[in-house]
Amino acid sequence: MSRINIQGTIENIRSKSNVYTPIIEAIVNSIQSIIDKEIDNGKIEIILHRDKILEFENAQPVIKSVEIRDNGLGFTQQNRDSFDTFYSELRKSIGGKGFGRFMFVKYFNNVRVESVFKDNSENYKLRKFRFGKQYEIIVDETIEDSKANNSYSRVFLENLKEEHSLEKQIETIAKKILERILIFFINDSFKCPTIIVKEADESQTIILNDYLTGKNEIQLFKSKDFEIKNNGHSAIFTAKIFKIFFPGSQKSKISLTGHNREVTESPLHKYVPEFEDDFFDESNGSRKNYIIKTYVLGDYLDSNVSTERENFDFQKDGSSMHFPYSQIEIETNAAQITKDAFGADVQIRTEKKSQKIRNYINHSAPWHKVYLPDLDLSRIAYNLKDEDIEIELQKVKFNKELQTRAEIRELLNSENEDLEGNMAKAISKISEIGKSDLAHYVFNRKNVLEAFIKLLKRRDDGKGELEKDIHNLIFPMGRNSENTEYQEHNLWLLDERLVFSEFIASDTKISTKKDALGEPDLVVFDQKQSFRNGDNNFSNPLTIFEFKRPKRENYKEEDDPILQIGKYLKQIRLGKYEMPEGLEKIKVNDNTPVYGYVVCDLTNKIVEFAEKHQLTLSPDQEGYFGYHNGYKMYIEIISFKKLLGDATLRNKIFFKKLQLE
Repeated sequence: MSRINIQGTIENIRSKSNVYTPIIEAIVNSIQSIIDKEIDNGKIEIILHRDKILEFENAQPVIKSVEIRDNGLGFTQQNRDSFDTFYSELRKSIGGKGFGRFMFVKYFNNVRVESVFKDNSENYKLRKFRFGKQYEIIVDETIEDSKANNSYSRVFLENLKEEHSLEKQIETIAKKILERILIFFINDSFKCPTIIVKEADESQTIILNDYLTGKNEIQLFKSKDFEIKNNGHSAIFTAKIFKIFFPGSQKSKISLTGHNREVTESPLHKYVPEFEDDFFDESNGSRKNYIIKTYVLGDYLDSNVSTERENFDFQKDGSSMHFPYSQIEIETNAAQITKDAFGADVQIRTEKKSQKIRNYINHSAPWHKVYLPDLDLSRIAYNLKDEDIEIELQKVKFNKELQTRAEIRELLNSENEDLEGNMAKAISKISEIGKSDLAHYVFNRKNVLEAFIKLLKRRDDGKGELEKDIHNLIFPMGRNSENTEYQEHNLWLLDERLVFSEFIASDTKISTKKDALGEPDLVVFDQKQSFRNGDNNFSNPLTIFEFKRPKRENYKEEDDPILQIGKYLKQIRLGKYEMPEGLEKIKVNDNTPVYGYVVCDLTNKIVEFAEKHQLTLSPDQEGYFGYHNGYKMYIEIISFKKLLGDATLRNKIFFKKLQLE
């Protein structure tokens, strides 16, 4: 008599099983029983028993119990003893682990068996028993004579545990069962039994075999053997490729099998990105979508499947003395065979992906053209977003930079006679990367100019854009040159020389002495912004900009921008302001070159201010310029139109070289 801690055994099951696992175990046992009986009219029925209570009005009741019937050999004494033996070896030669039946009680509260079999005297007997819950596998067993004229078995999986549930739709259940036992339907060594899923009240019946014949919703597309050699070992595998025409939300997959049962599955697009989406068949004017499922069979898989049939003993990646082939290696080979089988479709998708990447580069990132030849399309996802493409191109750039640095270090440390030639090659790669970065920078300038044009247009309310919008475009508000990289601002719109100024303050305080007069903030609009080229020396130029809001008309006398710049300059000369760290005053005297710029629209009042300060009208009539003797500074008034035009002209040749216009 068996004695085993059944509950402890169940609790120690750490496999990736699910609620379908016990059903599949029972079906496979039925298939084997039919094979043992050696009949051609084998039949298996999976009967769904629903709860008598409705959860909601008009809702379909949940499935609480499942019955599996077959017309196989039945629970003979040999089969009964095997069922009662923990880790039975009766079916070992065909992959039996003697453990699968414990999945019954892992998911169902009650399990019982009823079976008619022939005894040694060729008389039919009826055997009944329950699956124990404590220390005995078979309990409450009875045997009696039977008037039946054929053997059969009925396994009742009753009262599904509350934490588990089956789908409510019978068709969904049927398809999920079919996928897990599909290999049996195309096994050349025997005729697959008729397998039926039906409601207990017989209101609906589905014959699984019809999916491969009548309905033709599963098609064996190709079967091919392949060999893997590794570490002096060699093994033959078979890839059976199916089209499945009821994909739902599923993706194409590779499934490794052990003794005709699915053990592991991996998405095909992990190896071939083009398999991420469904495929389509068109015939007779109709279009049907399908996924691809490749089942891999082989002695190596059969020999190394785990007890729970949820994984294999060999490694997922990497080989060893005892396990020369890994899961990834087997799946990679199967994926390549699947790719070859759908070569034309995959090629179309690869070209589509390639064109999408080229379009992104041509229209949004032309600086990446140099990296396109190094992009490995076979490892890039099929459904790409622009962000994904950018990331992949950045990876190529980063790897090239690392490679180039490594080559240069090696060359510098080597005694190679052709050092000069090799160094030239390495430097050419650096130049290539530099050109890409420059192209990116120029492309960004093009976008900035286009944004600037939009900001200068009137809004729907007839007013110009707010100062802060143009402010942030040229230089971020509340920032200075100590916390702002050169690529983060667009001072080149004003003057290329300002890009690398020593100190820039934008709408933020610099260190101010207590007796400083006027406003200490260097604010872009309607206040001053200062820039200095070089160190804080009297001889280095100081530049002050003042911006006015586009389309502004209402200027008062105190709004004279030239006077505003002049007063601010006077305070700097008087030593009222210090450098940001507060170590010294801003050094400006009467001999320091000072440039004052006012950027605004040339309204009547601005023209009046310019003439009052005796400035000269520029030849293009888009501004005024001159030297202000009172403040000892060069002053220039520039219209937004001129600012935009000059910035565009300075960059035009770069745009043309990059074919941006």
